[in-house]
Amino acid sequence: VLDRRTKKLPGGTLAVLEDSARVPMGLVAVNPASKIAARMLDANVQAQVDQAWFEQRIARALALRAQLYDAPFYRLIHAEADGRPGVVIDRCGDTSVLQPNAAWAEALLEPLTAALLKVTGCTTVLKNASGRTRGLEGLDDASAVLAGTAPTAPVEVPMNGATYMADLLGGQKTGLFFDQRPNHAFAAGLSKGARVLDVFAHVGGFSLA
Repeated sequence: VLDRRTKKLPGGTLAVLEDSARVPMGLVAVNPASKIAARMLDANVQAQVDQAWFEQRIARALALRAQLYDAPFYRLIHAEADGRPGVVIDRCGDTSVLQPNAAWAEALLEPLTAALLKVTGCTTVLKNASGRTRGLEGLDDASAVLAGTAPTAPVEVPMNGATYMADLLGGQKTGLFFDQRPNHAFAAGLSKGARVLDVFAHVGGFSLA
């Protein structure tokens, strides 16, 4: 239950979360307008959420992806799984598509974008503001080019031996479902020599694999 003072905090406000004994638990992002009133950002209550803070966490996520993929096409930041609640970043070569689905990330877009460019070496960052999640956070649905130049055509993405065309500007969500890549490969292994009806054909993920 939020008290009157907490309800008046602007969405994205950073605060220290305490337990019932007033012992600090960590640094959180508060949004009284959201069903998720507080999102844990750092166990260190003294942490400064700035460009350096973002750089450290993006670098850690990048190192993990380098162990899994031999080309720069993957989900770089997967929200809470990478310690960035409400943030999704998909990388397609030199272009990254960022979904700031929480008020705190929207408020800190500038240092987040700068860190992303510096750590990954990407030249273009697109903001995708589609989907109902942002609405639940009280955010708008205005997409934008945060850095670089937007692609004028779908981007080629190699996966499972096929080349997919990712529409980073007009496509669903970030333009491609990277998280389905293992499922595409699994289905391909099961369907060799068979006739298969693909009824999940957003970009032909299963059929092409």
